[in-house]
Amino acid sequence: MHPDHYRRLLLVISLAGALVTTSQAYASGLQITEQSVTGLGRAFAGGSLPNDDVSAVFYNPADMMLSKGMQTQVGLVYIDISMKTANTGSTTRLPANLGDVLTKPGTLPVFVTIPSLGSSDNGGTGNFVPNAFFAMDINDQMRFGLGITAPFAVSTDYGRDWVGRYHAVQSELKTIDINPSIAYRVNGNFSVGAGVSAQYADATLSQALFNPFTPFVKDGFAEVKADGWAFGYNLGALYEFDPNTRISISYRSRINHSVDGDRTISDYITGRNGEVGAQADVTLPDWLGLAAYRRLNDQWAVMSSVRWTNWSLFKKLQIDFADGSQSLTEENWEDSWSFNIGVSYDYNPEWTFRAGYVYDQTPISSAEYRTPRIPDSNRNAFGLGFSYHPGSQLSVDFGYMYIDFAKASTDNTVNLIPSPAGLITDTLRLDYTGSGNLIGIQASYRF
Repeated sequence: MHPDHYRRLLLVISLAGALVTTSQAYASGLQITEQSVTGLGRAFAGGSLPNDDVSAVFYNPADMMLSKGMQTQVGLVYIDISMKTANTGSTTRLPANLGDVLTKPGTLPVFVTIPSLGSSDNGGTGNFVPNAFFAMDINDQMRFGLGITAPFAVSTDYGRDWVGRYHAVQSELKTIDINPSIAYRVNGNFSVGAGVSAQYADATLSQALFNPFTPFVKDGFAEVKADGWAFGYNLGALYEFDPNTRISISYRSRINHSVDGDRTISDYITGRNGEVGAQADVTLPDWLGLAAYRRLNDQWAVMSSVRWTNWSLFKKLQIDFADGSQSLTEENWEDSWSFNIGVSYDYNPEWTFRAGYVYDQTPISSAEYRTPRIPDSNRNAFGLGFSYHPGSQLSVDFGYMYIDFAKASTDNTVNLIPSPAGLITDTLRLDYTGSGNLIGIQASYRF
């Protein structure tokens, strides 16, 4: 590699690393598709089959064989999500004689149910999702690529006095995926690709703690922070019927994360405040995608794709603490599908315009398993974008997407003290109304 090219590559990787450390976003389940601003404009229809940027490293490594030469790309998508909540009858169930139950053994509880205290809130956030890619020829039949992306993330944030504070205050997952890949042309029509992923996950979860000795007067607060590395792989295949028609299949493996960190409790019961170790095992799912592309003439092209994600792996979120206690949330997610269709129009050699639509299915099966940490629902999204090519080497892309979330609800009950179970419970009943605006900018360069 020429020294100047090597320095440019290091600059791209360094910049991407700085950006990825800030990445956080809201997605279908925990999944982030926004790895390409070019793709954003066509609602990610066709994956990387249109061959209009360098994102094949992530979407399907076999698609790298559609290009030649050395390429780099850096992009950034800002995701602004509004997720408004409306309290629809949240209640707290506890003994009216709570003081005697706690201090006088043998006292039978006399239960009452009262409206939960606190206001509704907007848990949406505004965050950035970056991407960086590099691809180059190894020889006439092989190409190498490197991608740095954030494939899974979530971010919700509520006030400490909101009605669902005992269920969630802040929930944040950030991932960094470093993905080198190889593509190989088997013959004039058929290509394959494969890559490995080193994935870093960093999670923060917090919530208020109900203090039975100062009920509804002074809450405690708990925060768990944990991180760790795990590894996976991705595969792809591409078939070109002719220069204008092609299909592809891609697969990314599940990744088994084991994260370690600490839980910090403050402003709570004497003897329970302080910091202890925390550990959790979480499997992020594998997914399988199919894509198709057809160029109709010199100006118009159409593309589509479908993706299945194996979210049924996510049955529970269990956190084990060094003091022997445990936090367990039943998730019971289901497999989900997304369907995309898009179009591109080459107005002239300098300008390309795009549009697309995607239907994204939520993996959350019912209100019982929808929590304010991830208040996900089915969504329809519409994308628009364009590329400007000031020369044969540089491309500047802009993309916009509007997301309309289907109305959804929560009807979820939790224990407010760990033991005895059922003595004090809180049932959170909410309606969610959500929408999102995604704006991205990106630059790609061919050496």
